[in-house]
Amino acid sequence: MFARSLLCAVLLAAAPVHAQGMDATYDLSLRGVTGGTIALRGRDQGGSYSVSSAAQATGLVGSLVKYGYEGSARGRIRNGRYVSSEYTEVEIDDGERTASVTRFDGTTPASVTFDPPRAPEPHDIDPTAQRGVIDPLTALYAVLQPVDPARACNVAYDTFDGRHVARLTIGPPSAAADGTLTCQGEYLRLRGYSAKDLERRPNALMTFTLTPVDGGRVQVSEIRSRTRLGDAVLRRR
Repeated sequence: MFARSLLCAVLLAAAPVHAQGMDATYDLSLRGVTGGTIALRGRDQGGSYSVSSAAQATGLVGSLVKYGYEGSARGRIRNGRYVSSEYTEVEIDDGERTASVTRFDGTTPASVTFDPPRAPEPHDIDPTAQRGVIDPLTALYAVLQPVDPARACNVAYDTFDGRHVARLTIGPPSAAADGTLTCQGEYLRLRGYSAKDLERRPNALMTFTLTPVDGGRVQVSEIRSRTRLGDAVLRRR
């Protein structure tokens, strides 16, 4: 699951709302070799927001793995935070298409539908029993936006993608002389994963680099995470 791993294990976090939207493209590389791209388009309109994203394997990875992802999310902005209403994702993995729609009631999932329907797994969790979560695309949109340096990093959020709950914790920033901030993060799998997945890799450590942009704010320019195959790096074009 190329895109799900990318969106969850590297990027699933949320941050305070400071921008009216963004249009950006990011490159993913592994051990210095470009392996994928993510395009993100989002807009805030009054008290609501909408965001869409497309990801695909490219380069050498794309020649070996036929993968594509399209996602969309919408919701409300409440007290300066994004609150999910609906999240849709479509994945195409080696020609096999799977899709899901997750609807939220506040910060609690209300329902999840899969197309085609999927067989239940022993480790499945009840979506409606989860609390205080947002969808992964909303989280991606939020964490990549410009923020005031005083409000960067030092947060923890839970996310739900229709099957799994995970937590991303970002620690306090360390500032360089040029205004660049570095924050250490941890992605922790919580619920909905098989025992094998939890034993193989229960967490992932990450480094977030935020660089100055217009208006005295900073923005994530790079996210780096160590994998079994080497460093995975997401870098804004």
